[in-house]
Amino acid sequence: MRRRRPSSRALAAPLPDNDDLLCEILLRLPPLPSSLLRASLVSKRWLRILSDPQFLRRFRAFHHRRAPLLGFFIDVFGNLHFTPTLDPPDRIPSARLSLALPRDDRPIFLGCRHGLVLILSQTHLEITVWDPVAGDQRCVSLPPGFNSQDPRLAVCGGALLESFKVVVLRTDDVLLDADPHAFAFLYESKAGVWSNIISTFIRAPLWLFRPSILVGNSLYWLLLGYGKSGILKFDLDRKNLTAFDTPPDAQVSNQSQILRMEDTSLGLATVTGFNIQLWAKKPNSEGGNKWMLHKTINLDKLLSLRPTDTSWIVIHGYDEDGDAIFVSADEQVFMIKLKSQQFKSLFKCHIITDYHPFTSFYATGTNSVSPVSCCKISMCLNLIAGTIVH
Repeated sequence: MRRRRPSSRALAAPLPDNDDLLCEILLRLPPLPSSLLRASLVSKRWLRILSDPQFLRRFRAFHHRRAPLLGFFIDVFGNLHFTPTLDPPDRIPSARLSLALPRDDRPIFLGCRHGLVLILSQTHLEITVWDPVAGDQRCVSLPPGFNSQDPRLAVCGGALLESFKVVVLRTDDVLLDADPHAFAFLYESKAGVWSNIISTFIRAPLWLFRPSILVGNSLYWLLLGYGKSGILKFDLDRKNLTAFDTPPDAQVSNQSQILRMEDTSLGLATVTGFNIQLWAKKPNSEGGNKWMLHKTINLDKLLSLRPTDTSWIVIHGYDEDGDAIFVSADEQVFMIKLKSQQFKSLFKCHIITDYHPFTSFYATGTNSVSPVSCCKISMCLNLIAGTIVH
């Protein structure tokens, strides 16, 4: 007599009765916008666990190194336009995360990091940290030393580390000043005050179209212009500012991009024809550091392109946590993983602009600026539900 094989339903393990064990399982859901919503529809018990602010804090902490790339911010005449990149049902409508800024503020978009956006108002001389997902904003006046009346003041910039830890920069005009300097100011919410002015000599202007890159515990900006180039470094441990040269053999241009290499060393991407050269700053035998050519990516072969006389490569942005660079070739924008060289075609680009990658958790219960109530958690879940429907 043959024995029946048990059905797959009979083999399925029962759901754990212990809430703590179930929480550990749910923590490992993919950190995508639709994950928590879909899981919350399983039962009232799952909904209760998933909408608990403590669970949502744990979920964010568990995935803090793997926040998904939701899309890009583009600065369009002072307004921050959000361009989504995820596929449905995780795709977020552009209007949900876009921001219209007052024209009379003369705003400057300084970049985004860890799900937060940094904006500088030239009119009110203040910086704003904005959480696009929660909709929260926090403003702090710029330090007195930043408001220089010197007409030679040329460029300002900044970087966001966390909420609320911010570095802002201003520089002299390299052409008009015989001894041009860059000046940095650090603000930390715990102390509630700006640091003293930190400065260093520079030979080239701050390149505004490339936001800072965080490598280790230092911030880096590209210096470029008037036939000279360099890299500006702000060491957060030593609280000092230095400038040094880019690779002498590299063709540094407005298409160059500072990188965080896979071994967390400093890197630089440069464009040469249809190739991207990756340079890395490595320790040498003399106890210092030296630029070395790490890798060359042949884009025509990788992307199966047929270059023509009118073809060109443009670097549009860089995701420092995702180790991905965004380039366009013949108006098509690609995301390229630098380590694996896997690529994805994103969209058509008819206007050359800069895309600022935005990574965040769209349905978490807390954010770095302020706690979010249970009511707002439910609202976030409802927003995701609208995203799935549409």
